[in-house]
Amino acid sequence: MTLAPVSPSEAPAEPLPPATVSPFIRRHRVALALAFVIAIAGIALRVLPCFGVPDRLSEDEYLYITNVRMVERVGIFQYAAVIQTYIDTQSSAQAVMLPPTRCVYIMLGWAWDTLFHSNPRMSLRYVAAAFSVLSFLVSGIFAFRLGGARFGLIVAALMAVAPMELMLSHRELADGPFASIALLSLWLLWENMQRPGRLGWLAAYAGSVTLMVLSKENAFFAAVGFGGIICTAALFPRLNIGKATWSTVAATFAGGIAGVLVLVSLAGSVGSLLQVYRLLVSKAELMSFAYQSGGGPWFRYIVDLMLASPTVLLPAIGGIFALRRDSRQGIFLLLFVVFSCIVMVNVRNGMNLRYATMWDMPLRYLAAGTILQMAASVRRAPVLAAIALVVLVGGVELHQYWLLFVRHDIGEPITQYLMYATEIVRVGTGH
Repeated sequence: MTLAPVSPSEAPAEPLPPATVSPFIRRHRVALALAFVIAIAGIALRVLPCFGVPDRLSEDEYLYITNVRMVERVGIFQYAAVIQTYIDTQSSAQAVMLPPTRCVYIMLGWAWDTLFHSNPRMSLRYVAAAFSVLSFLVSGIFAFRLGGARFGLIVAALMAVAPMELMLSHRELADGPFASIALLSLWLLWENMQRPGRLGWLAAYAGSVTLMVLSKENAFFAAVGFGGIICTAALFPRLNIGKATWSTVAATFAGGIAGVLVLVSLAGSVGSLLQVYRLLVSKAELMSFAYQSGGGPWFRYIVDLMLASPTVLLPAIGGIFALRRDSRQGIFLLLFVVFSCIVMVNVRNGMNLRYATMWDMPLRYLAAGTILQMAASVRRAPVLAAIALVVLVGGVELHQYWLLFVRHDIGEPITQYLMYATEIVRVGTGH
C-alpha cells in the first residue's frame, strides 16, 4: 500500500470480476485489515455505551417518545389521529412541539418496540444507532467510490469517531436518521450522474429521496443541495461532475412528490398537512429559546463546526482551497454543502449544529485530501505519516465527543453550550 501523489480526479472503483477477487485480497490484505478494524470500532462506538449514555432527556426527545406511545395507543393505521392531536394541541400551546410528520423515525420506533418490547425510549435509541451505523458504512463506501481505497479508509476512520454522529447514535432524535438518508441520497445522486439511465440506480435514488422527505422537513435543505448540483452540472459541463440527464431530474422530483403524497395520506388531507407546517413555523419563530440560540451570521455553522470538530474543519477548508477544475469529486461534495448551507443560514431562528450532520461525510472527504497531501510530503514513510495524522485527528474527535456530549451532556449543540463546554466562555470567578 503506497501513497502516490493525490489525484482528486481518480476514477471511481468498479466491481472486480470474480476471477480476480483472490489476488485482489492478497495484494490489499493490509487495507482490508484496516477496513475491518475501522468497521468494528465505528460500529462498537455507536451500538455500545463505550463512553456512557446521556441520563437527561431533552424536550425534543420526550416528544418523540410521546409520539411513539400515541401510535401504540391508536394504532399504526390511525396515524391521521396522531397528526390531528398534534394540530389541536399545538394550536393552543405556546411552546413549539415537534410534528409527527417525521414519520420514518416514529414508525420505526413503534415497529422496534412492537417486535422487541424494549419500551419506546430505548426503541428510538436503537433505531438512531442503526441509522448512525448506516451513515458510517455508507460514508466509507461512498468515499471509496469517489476516490479509491485511500479516501475510503480515511473517511471511514474519521466518520467512525465523528462527534455529532456518535452523539446522535445515543439520543432519541430524528436528526441522525435524516442525515443518514440524506447522505444515502447524495451517494445515489452521484452514481446516477456518472451512469445515467440505469433503472436500478434511479429507483434506489427516488426511493431514498422519498424516505428523506418522510424523515424530516429539513429534506428541503438537502433537496436544494441536490438541485444545485444538477444545475451546476448542466450549466458547467466542463467541471465533469456528472451528467444532468432528464432521468435523474425526473427521479428527484418523483421521489419528492411520492414523499409528499405519503405525508398527505398519513395526515388525512392536504389541509391538515399544511396546517402542521404552518403551526410549526409560526410557533418556532416566536419561541424564546429559538430566538436566543438559533440566530446568527452566515458563518454560524463554521463557528459551531470549529468548536465541535476543529481538526476536521481546518484540513477540510484547506482541501477546499486546493480544489482544481478537475477535482470533480470534491467539487460535487462542496456544491452540496454550499447550496444547502445557503438556505439553512437564512432560516429565521433556525440554525443548529444537528442540522449540519449531513455535511459530516463531505467535510471529511475534503479533509482526507489534505491529509493525503501532507502525508505524501513525508517521502520515506508516507503510509505511516497518513496513519499518524488520521490517529491524531481521530483522537481529537473522540476527545471532543467525550467533552461535549459525555462530560457536559449537551443535548442541544448550540453555540452557547459548545463555548461553555470548551471553556471559551467560563462561568464563575475562577477562584
